[in-house]
Amino acid sequence: MNDSRETVSSRQNETASRGVYPPSFCRWRLLLAVMLMTQISVLLMAVATLGQFSLVWLGITSLYAQALALVTALGVCIARAWLGRLSARGAWLGSWLIAVAVALAFSYTAGIIGTVLAMGPGREGFTVFVWQSVLAVALVGVALLRYLFIRAQWRAQVLAQSEARVQALQARIRPHFLFNSLNTIASLIPEEPIAAERAIEDLADLFRGSMRRADSLISLTEELDLARRYLQMEQRRLGDRIAVDWQVSELPEDASVLPLTLQPLLENAVAHGIQSRADGGEIRVYGRAEKDNVVITISNPLGLDGYDNRGHGMALLNIRERLELAFGPNASLITHQNDEKFFAVLSLPYVKNTDN
Repeated sequence: MNDSRETVSSRQNETASRGVYPPSFCRWRLLLAVMLMTQISVLLMAVATLGQFSLVWLGITSLYAQALALVTALGVCIARAWLGRLSARGAWLGSWLIAVAVALAFSYTAGIIGTVLAMGPGREGFTVFVWQSVLAVALVGVALLRYLFIRAQWRAQVLAQSEARVQALQARIRPHFLFNSLNTIASLIPEEPIAAERAIEDLADLFRGSMRRADSLISLTEELDLARRYLQMEQRRLGDRIAVDWQVSELPEDASVLPLTLQPLLENAVAHGIQSRADGGEIRVYGRAEKDNVVITISNPLGLDGYDNRGHGMALLNIRERLELAFGPNASLITHQNDEKFFAVLSLPYVKNTDN
């Protein structure tokens, strides 16, 4: 446990040293957030006037504020290549300075055009109009960039923690599993050397898979192969006590998943559902495609006490955090049980694997 905490701490320090960069303002979701925040600011201004405004004022102010916000955001978007050459801190500060500069240029131009067309602030209010626009962008920009910075930093820390947890989880693949596997291999060597050789290959592939990045995507076929190798190792150890029913022919072969998503679920199924029963039981892996999602269900019999308590739930928590980070609300891991079985239902968006 101490080693895993040290790993988490070291990865967080590494993330902090690299820094987090501002997101791209070229994405429509972020532009939509800018427009929403701008409109909220306009409404707050309207409330602050204590009713001394008209719908015409609100409409004109909203139109100008939205145009100012979009032009400012697009200015930061255009400068993203230059901002990428700066340090993380410089990129955040540079984004704010570019936003202020673009706001100054846009409000100055809009003030002149409006004055010429007799629709703007006029000569008397020109300077105030420009500085009010720049000040509004500066204040709103600070608030938005601060929020984006905290959000980006949180995502980076979650990723570092997720990588550390998956490495800690798989470095064990549990210690007793490693020892049991080595004992199984040793018992096979005198009488079944070929089976022992295959067991060594399976064990090597399992640990090779545990070295992948927690946020990378691999093919579903590769993940299923790793899961099969894990269960093959357990079948060599438990013999007839464990049976596996694979029903995954309906899964799309070109789908992508996070590495080591299925193996921890199968490890839980063996530890909590099979190993605790003298007569063992069957693990069922059923997969199918549902519209734009890939759904995989793993079931196992309950323990002898009729209740499946997944310990501290470290594996489940780790998988859920990684799914949230990679897919947001489009992915989920749901667990439930009835009188006889425990179920883990994994739902992922159908992302095609691009690896050749």
